[in-house]
Amino acid sequence: MKEDIVLRWIVKADNDLKAVKYMMAMEDAPLDVLSFHCQQAVEKYLKAYLTWAGVRVTKTHDLSSYSQPMYRE
Repeated sequence: MKEDIVLRWIVKADNDLKAVKYMMAMEDAPLDVLSFHCQQAVEKYLKAYLTWAGVRVTKTHDLSSYSQPMYRE
């Protein structure tokens, strides 16, 4: 079950990166949209890692809320 959730986060992040690569090939790429998808990919990869590590991921875009659990011992 946990592995399924992790895989779903990774697939979604990979799709954001595909969009970034596609836009980077454009002559006049929309930088705001490109940056958005970069941020989304990072967020989704982070959520995949946190889920794998056993941290409960909530529906938020506030990544600072996840900084504490990453430094647990």
